[in-house]
Amino acid sequence: MAQILVTGGAGFIGSHTSVGLLKAGHCLLVLDNFSNSSPEALKRVAELSNVSLDSDQLRLIQGDIRDATLLDRIFSEAQASQKPIEAVIHFAGLKAVGESVADPLRYWGVNVGGSQALLAAMNTHNCRKFVFSSTSTVYGEPNSFPLTETTPTSPIHPYAQTKLAVEQMLRALTARGDWRVSALRYF
Repeated sequence: MAQILVTGGAGFIGSHTSVGLLKAGHCLLVLDNFSNSSPEALKRVAELSNVSLDSDQLRLIQGDIRDATLLDRIFSEAQASQKPIEAVIHFAGLKAVGESVADPLRYWGVNVGGSQALLAAMNTHNCRKFVFSSTSTVYGEPNSFPLTETTPTSPIHPYAQTKLAVEQMLRALTARGDWRVSALRYF
C-alpha cells in the first residue's frame, strides 16, 4: 500500500484536500510546521474522515520542507515500512503578498528553497508524481480575460515570483520525461 505526502496539509486548502483524499481511501502523511495553520485542523480532518490521527490512514509529521534531512527520513521510512510515498501534493509555503514585499528573502527561501529541497528528496527516492499549489497572481495585471494557461505571466510581487519560479523548476523536471506534474493556479 502506498501513501501520499501532503505538505502544508493542516492549512485551509491542504486540510480540505486531505479530507477528500481520505474519503477516497488514500493513506496520507501530512508534513506541516504550523506557521500558517494549527494541529487542530488535522484533528478535525481525522474526525470528518472517520479515521484516527497518527494511524495507518493519517499520520502527522511536524517539520519544515526546507529540512533536507527530515525529508530524506520521511521517504526512507515510508519505503522501509513497505508503504512508499507514491505522490506529493505540495501546499506548504508562505502566501501573503504584503509580507512577501516586506521580506522577499524569506519568501524565496521558503517557497523556492523549500520546494527545491522537496523535489530533490522526491527525485532521490524515485517519487516523481507531484501536484503544486501555485497562484493566479503569476499573471500579474492582465489586459484581457478570461485567463488561460497560455496567458503571459508577469508576476509583480515576490509571492507570485516565487510561485512562478517553482513552476519553471517543474517544467525543467518534466522535460526529462520521467516526472508527472500538475501546477494549479488558484484564483
